[in-house]
Amino acid sequence: MPHCCTHQGNNTAFRAGTEHWMNSADWKGAFSAVPLSFELLSARWSATADALTWNSPFVLPPWLENWWSAFGTGQDLLLWEIRDGDRLLGIAPLRVEGETARFIGDVDVCDYQDFIVNPGQDCAFFTALLQLLSRQGIRRLDLGLVRPDSLTMRALPAVAGALGNELLQIEEDVSFEMTLPPTWEAYLSELSGKERHEIHRKFRRLHRGSAHRLEVLEAPRDVECAMDEFLRLFRLSRPEKGEFLTEARERFLRLVVQVLAEHRLVKLCFLEIGGARAASALCFDYNGSVYLYNSGLDPGYRHLSVGLLCKLLTLRRSIEDGRRVYDFLKGAETYKRRLGARPVPLYRCRLSLG
Repeated sequence: MPHCCTHQGNNTAFRAGTEHWMNSADWKGAFSAVPLSFELLSARWSATADALTWNSPFVLPPWLENWWSAFGTGQDLLLWEIRDGDRLLGIAPLRVEGETARFIGDVDVCDYQDFIVNPGQDCAFFTALLQLLSRQGIRRLDLGLVRPDSLTMRALPAVAGALGNELLQIEEDVSFEMTLPPTWEAYLSELSGKERHEIHRKFRRLHRGSAHRLEVLEAPRDVECAMDEFLRLFRLSRPEKGEFLTEARERFLRLVVQVLAEHRLVKLCFLEIGGARAASALCFDYNGSVYLYNSGLDPGYRHLSVGLLCKLLTLRRSIEDGRRVYDFLKGAETYKRRLGARPVPLYRCRLSLG
């Protein structure tokens, strides 16, 4: 099992170390770090009075806990609640290897991540975090991928500079998203004439064939029963997807989808043609945004553009449900731009602690 810094022995050592730091002559504030279990992290998520910013599915407790269970072997868990006296500043969901701290997660299954911060406390949170990490013997902070509008990118550079820490920011990937209009017709009107024509043409061809519908599964039991079919279509769609889906990643995906479905955050969608599931899309529905996490299709229906049409139908459903944003997530596939999404650069941040 992964070594976890929240067990009894580590808690004792950490709290003793914190007491030493707090009593030392050069300590400038009342900052403290309290180790959390995943159970306590889930309680923080449920306690709306804390008003923390949980800004994507990839920072939610079910995601972090299931990633740790699947991939955390050989690492230390550094899951901290950062406080300034009695005031909660935020939560640092980190893991440690040697002298390097990283987010709980990785770029293979987490499109982008962030810290969980009390609004308005960004600078205090990062000031406390960097000082606490340094005093814990952490020399590097290597964050996978973060958005330019993330709490990390908005506040960490200024704090790092003020503390004399070297921060390297490298644009490493891109995500695509769109702000959703109020109606499907309004969405189509925002596209170029060429793209609008192509979408109409593809739908007309679909309508000329067998009966079809978009099946949207949300109930936990329905989602669980349909995951085999989703994974079958995922593997069929492209050889590299089958290669990507290792036993550990499949186990993680099944677990995290099931738990998020129990919180009503999953929409597992299938485009059915003549009663057969021809294409699929796994979406997370969270905080007014829909995240297209992954998709699949049966190559026998590729001539009908079922992969693209399935995505368009989930986009239309998101508009009908009153969602504000549709996030296509990481990857520079050309269809995203053609469908009206805008690019969002993703940065890797590496910080050297003095």
